[in-house]
Amino acid sequence: MIKNIIFDLDGTLANSEELIINSFQHIYLKFKGSNRSEEYIKSTFGATLKDVIKTEFSENPEIVLQEYRNYHHENFEKYMKLFNGAKEIIEYLYNNNYYLGIVTSRLEYTTLKILEMYNIKKYFSSIITADMCVYHKPHSEPLLKCLAELHGIKDESIFIGDTIYDIECAKNSGVKSILVSWNNQQNNGFTINPDYIISNYEEIRKIILY
Repeated sequence: MIKNIIFDLDGTLANSEELIINSFQHIYLKFKGSNRSEEYIKSTFGATLKDVIKTEFSENPEIVLQEYRNYHHENFEKYMKLFNGAKEIIEYLYNNNYYLGIVTSRLEYTTLKILEMYNIKKYFSSIITADMCVYHKPHSEPLLKCLAELHGIKDESIFIGDTIYDIECAKNSGVKSILVSWNNQQNNGFTINPDYIISNYEEIRKIILY
């Protein structure tokens, strides 16, 4: 029986795609003089921002990071929103005595800003961000740290995400996984398969009660 439900944030609960793409286009244009395709940028989703910038830019990573974050923060409230139904499923799970967690590649500051902006932070007993870990998804560290804070066991837990990094993190942690399909990543090219694929939040109820 599933008792612990852990969510990724961006692309799973938070519809942050436009903000992230625009933030990357801003730094590509500033430091490289041209934009990149949306598909190219989306292929980096799930990795930490710092890792992507180190790979993509020859400039001092801290300078590029700061430029990205400045743009991101300035446009945060304009573009950041939850997916339709996200708040409702979180409230349903919480009110039905499931223990909820967040494991995200975001930093703590913007993670809490999203959760507080939509008044859902209170529902999560554990929130694990990139700056709280030595290793990041797909490594098992963040998910296992979240489970420890939830006092949960692997067989009673499930991780819900939207990228290969999430699915591999669940696999590496010995936890079942759900891939959400609304960001069009599906499982094309995945080296491993998720346990479940869903197209809307309501399907979570069926899976955890199965």
